[in-house]
Amino acid sequence: MSETLLKQFVPSEVCLKCDGCCRYKSADSIWRPKLGQGDRENLGTLINAQDTLDSEGYIKTIQSCGEHFCRFLNSKDNTCGIYTKRPFECSLYPFIISQESDALKVYVHLSCPYIQDHLPKDEYQKYVTYLKEFFDQPKTRAFLILNRSSFHDYGPYAPELLFLFDLSL
Repeated sequence: MSETLLKQFVPSEVCLKCDGCCRYKSADSIWRPKLGQGDRENLGTLINAQDTLDSEGYIKTIQSCGEHFCRFLNSKDNTCGIYTKRPFECSLYPFIISQESDALKVYVHLSCPYIQDHLPKDEYQKYVTYLKEFFDQPKTRAFLILNRSSFHDYGPYAPELLFLFDLSL
């Protein structure tokens, strides 16, 4: 789903030069992507579930020099081995969906340097409008319903997030 439908906010050349994403403080970080059904189908033979995913469907990490990296990240040149077929959460980032007790909510992660530079600009506002329309499409809504359990509760990270809108499914 992610490779064909979702327009990315952060340009690929900017995204791949950043050293923020795909690196975690622990092997079980909540920020690791969790594969939904569409993601698993999209990645097909690129993943070996036993080597790639933990028991809950999160992408496993590789530890190096005290850091944990997404197993698809080539830290030498900062590229992603599955970039064109990356999971929905990766395509959506720095926008995130938080599974909260009352609803699915869309936020933007303020830690992203590109967001910090573009937040007040018209380009950002247009993208938020685009996201609302994207999430209102029947195919997207069906994907969200099917994969609702794939989304995390990012409540503990509220100071790093800016609420955008609720998703009504």
